[in-house]
Amino acid sequence: MDLVTLEVLFIVFFGLIVIDFITGVLVAAKQGRLKSRTCSNGMFRSIGECIVLVIFLSIDYLIPNLSLMLSTFVVGFIFKEGLSIMENLIQLDVWIPDSIKKMLEVGVNKVNSKEVK
Repeated sequence: MDLVTLEVLFIVFFGLIVIDFITGVLVAAKQGRLKSRTCSNGMFRSIGECIVLVIFLSIDYLIPNLSLMLSTFVVGFIFKEGLSIMENLIQLDVWIPDSIKKMLEVGVNKVNSKEVK
């Protein structure tokens, strides 16, 4: 019996979406950039990601042998939400270990250098 199923991963992901949304609103309010358009765009993006994961759950029921591959994608979504929450917490001046801050800076720098080329 698997302890970590796609359903459990989906619940974790949904919880992280809620936390990301709340911290994102707090960051925008702190910076004076809280706008309904930005908020609704973020909600639509999150709803789209949830739809993709519901499709993954449906595929898992139809083709059980794909569970490991689908779980990998869901873990990727969870990781992305975790990074977004960390970025929000940093902007809210919440203490985050320097090693995590440096890791995020390196990732941002790599993405920015690829966009310039």
